[in-house]
Amino acid sequence: MEGWRTYTPDGRMLEVEHDGLEWVARCDGAVGAGSSAREAITEALGSDGISIGSEPDLETWIAEQAARIEAEAE
Repeated sequence: MEGWRTYTPDGRMLEVEHDGLEWVARCDGAVGAGSSAREAITEALGSDGISIGSEPDLETWIAEQAARIEAEAE
């Protein structure tokens, strides 16, 4: 499983792994899984992700991180 590590804008560590079939994200003890990095990150951040900033900013940040991570996985 390939893994990536970054930090959320509010300083929490976000780890994302991909095994070729499923994406798994971990942040502050929460785990999210999905068919895309974006889905897994969104699930891992959950409602706590709102502390990162306003929802549009959070969605943009998640989309940017997920695109970068998925591009590196190819």
